[in-house]
Amino acid sequence: MKKLKIFSCILLVISMLACEEEKLDVDKFGSVSGIILDGDSYEPLQGVQVATNPASTSSLTDAQGVFTFGKVKEGDIAITARKKDYLSNSVSVAVFDREDTELTFFLIKDENNVGWVTIYDPVPGNGATEQNTSLTFQWQVEQENRGKDLDYTVYFYKSNSTTQKIAGENLSATEVVVDGLDNSTTYYWYVVAKYEGSRVANSPTWTFKTKDNDE
Repeated sequence: MKKLKIFSCILLVISMLACEEEKLDVDKFGSVSGIILDGDSYEPLQGVQVATNPASTSSLTDAQGVFTFGKVKEGDIAITARKKDYLSNSVSVAVFDREDTELTFFLIKDENNVGWVTIYDPVPGNGATEQNTSLTFQWQVEQENRGKDLDYTVYFYKSNSTTQKIAGENLSATEVVVDGLDNSTTYYWYVVAKYEGSRVANSPTWTFKTKDNDE
């Protein structure tokens, strides 16, 4: 009987240690807050829909144009702001454990009735590694007014460069082939959507890294 009690105690200790290890692996969270202003008057905008990707929740700005996400998983996220009669806007930010990330959005009036435009789901995906030096950039587009045909210009640049290059300009398709990239290099890229020559949306800026050597 005494041996059984001792064995039970050992199992209990092991179980408690395992629980402690599991606690070390729990997700970490920070917060994101900001203010959204009219790009012309710089007045705060109320009722702007703000959402994160990866999705955590959505929020509406208050009378002061302020929004807050109190619990966002640590890592890189894209935040998109939409409001009727304004062009949408997106920005990528890094969220850190128990820290508040603050940002400011400016929304521009939608003069051409284009509606909101969201550019998302990049290929290569944000943070992708081991990419070939010749690849195809791809992206998805969601837009409020599908009757407005958009064209796209794609920019990319190296992490240690202040000069960006154009991968494709005035594209009707949501993809473009890029080659001649350097090995073992981190690149950034983003897409600009235009309607009749006027910029109507920017994608977040995404990143990827090429592999050491082509196979």
